[in-house]
Amino acid sequence: MWLLSLERQSTRMGPLHVLDARVKLIGAVVFVVAIVATPVGAWRTLGAEGLILAFLIGLSGVPLRELLRRWVVFFVLVGFVALMVAPAHPARASYGLGVVAATILIKNSLALFTIVVLASVTPFPRLLGALRKLGVPPLLVTTLQFMDRYRHVLTDELGRMARARKARTFDRRRTLPWTLLSGLIGILFLRTFERAERVHGAMTARGWTGEMHSLDD
Repeated sequence: MWLLSLERQSTRMGPLHVLDARVKLIGAVVFVVAIVATPVGAWRTLGAEGLILAFLIGLSGVPLRELLRRWVVFFVLVGFVALMVAPAHPARASYGLGVVAATILIKNSLALFTIVVLASVTPFPRLLGALRKLGVPPLLVTTLQFMDRYRHVLTDELGRMARARKARTFDRRRTLPWTLLSGLIGILFLRTFERAERVHGAMTARGWTGEMHSLDD
């Protein structure tokens, strides 16, 4: 899984890894805002932002192969969105459809790489600690912490359900059809809802106060 790959990268020691998580988080947000605010057709500005990001990628030690693999999946989605948004963009009359679509794609790609670099140099628990120290609402931080804690559990459970389904269908294909996969996802959603109720009841019985603490605090 690509999330596990990011977690392995975040445990390394490098120039960006040793920085305070709050500094990296604020810097990433400011950089993404600067990318979003870049005007359409401002190729020099986009090029400068790309050079800065390339320098940070080099410092982070993230393999270029992994970045390109994630970007290919991202390109399909954002490319479709760019083609849908570009015809109605106000700058289309001045720059043309191609320039507007290319700008949207490049800006979103730079923002994606920024987030990937941030996740690659900062473990997720430290990011949550940084959010908590920066004054983000505790409910949002707690929700993100639960998502990180239980995504492995839910992924393993989906894998067990898929193997059990394949063992009962006698199908030689390695992947499940979309009809079966959608049914498994629906069942997983119901099990997740039931699990959340049980976990909340157990936490309430143990004096849950609505705030989670970490050793990184």
